[in-house]
Amino acid sequence: MSASTSHNPGSDNIRPSDSVRSEDGSDTRIEQLSLVDHAIAKIRDLLLTGTIAPGERVREEWLTERLGISRPPLREAMQVLVHQGLLQRLPRRGVRAVNLTDSDIWEIYSLRAVLDRFALELGVPVMSADLLTPMRTAVAAMRAAVKADDRARYVEANRAFHLGMIALGGNSRLTSSYENLMNQMQLVMSVNLARESGTDRLAGVRRHEELLAAIESGDLSRALAALEAHGELRYFKH
Repeated sequence: MSASTSHNPGSDNIRPSDSVRSEDGSDTRIEQLSLVDHAIAKIRDLLLTGTIAPGERVREEWLTERLGISRPPLREAMQVLVHQGLLQRLPRRGVRAVNLTDSDIWEIYSLRAVLDRFALELGVPVMSADLLTPMRTAVAAMRAAVKADDRARYVEANRAFHLGMIALGGNSRLTSSYENLMNQMQLVMSVNLARESGTDRLAGVRRHEELLAAIESGDLSRALAALEAHGELRYFKH
């Protein structure tokens, strides 16, 4: 990581209660929550693009300059990411990006396979075509990300596709559990994508399109077979 990124002088001194004068002369209050959300999103991008490498120490000084925010919202954002399993806090050694072991990866993807299957068993055939809209939108976004060679965008679109699929089950606790699991799955996926060519990524888009088509058919057996063929466990040999 480098601290030589662009940074607006003084922007890291903004506090939630600071009053900022806009161009039209009105006062705008900077909300703590918006700063925290901004920091969470930006740090996630740094992790998913490999700018912050697995196992690398995350320095607050560098992040305040990189993101242009002060330490209080930054620390709150980092704590959220610790709870999400993307960062790890070490006693007396600060915070580092999580470095997943082979065993961690196996647990994550094997659990994902169970949850994916359960969602399809609950949700196929789909009761309303509107429920498929998030998945259709995500597939289009994945294809656009491959064309733009945008790895972070591809990973986020993949996340949206699978969350859309999980939502078909209509089970809020299933969705909540899956969202937590997806945080670490995205790290693994980002590393895998860095090793793949554009052709490999297009093949990944086609697998998602085939899975979507199987779900749209309303045939549960076909959907489960497509899910089995789609599964990312192919990335990992236990």
